[in-house]
Amino acid sequence: MPFYHKPKTFTPLLIAAEKKSIKNGVHHAVFTSRFDKYVGDWNNDLKQGKGLFLTVTGKLYEGDWLKGFRHGYGSLSNKQANGTFRLEYRGDWVKGKPEGIGWWYYQNGDVYFGFWKKGYRHGYGKMWYADGTFYVGYWQKNKKEGLGMFVQANGNRYEGHWSGDLKHGLGRFYHMHTGQLQEGCWVQDTCVRSKMSDIIIRQFCDLPTDYPIPQETLQDSQSILEKSEFWLKQKIGDIDKKLLYCIDQMV
Repeated sequence: MPFYHKPKTFTPLLIAAEKKSIKNGVHHAVFTSRFDKYVGDWNNDLKQGKGLFLTVTGKLYEGDWLKGFRHGYGSLSNKQANGTFRLEYRGDWVKGKPEGIGWWYYQNGDVYFGFWKKGYRHGYGKMWYADGTFYVGYWQKNKKEGLGMFVQANGNRYEGHWSGDLKHGLGRFYHMHTGQLQEGCWVQDTCVRSKMSDIIIRQFCDLPTDYPIPQETLQDSQSILEKSEFWLKQKIGDIDKKLLYCIDQMV
């Protein structure tokens, strides 16, 4: 009497081949359909761990990966015509976009160092511009927002509030060439009300004024200020509460 043999579990060849094709661990080179190249770690067919990814357009990313996204710390470079690579960004990444702290080297020569969120300059950061100017302060979606200081190429600087990349709110402008300090209120990059005074180092500036600013000797100066305040509010029209507070503080 023949012995009974339990039938073996049969796995279709297509499923077996698919399981073998799932990438795990380190692979020396894997190419996409358009010939992008990846060298590094895999986990369940997704880039995860350390890896290098070079696109056919010449973008090179070297760093950390998580579930197929650039995630962690890494650098992004662009291939130049002479075959070398120019660094574009180095820093933190979250789900494929700069987020955290990082450096960005712009094509025109500008350099930014600070916080990022979802690919935008967002939070505290510093920007060195190619024209010699400099900004340090807060950003919101690539625009100056909140408190910040902007230094011009000639040394003059503004310290105060910003909104939508423009000087907006209370601020101080140091005229370092002539030696004066301008304190006042700005509306969309224009100073609408201010007080001028000499700074201590006026005589050591490049082009100091011949005479210091004299003391205020107007009669009933408070009344003049109140009238100018009323005129300013009528001239500007509808403005936000921050600016109204700003104007009231200058009285």
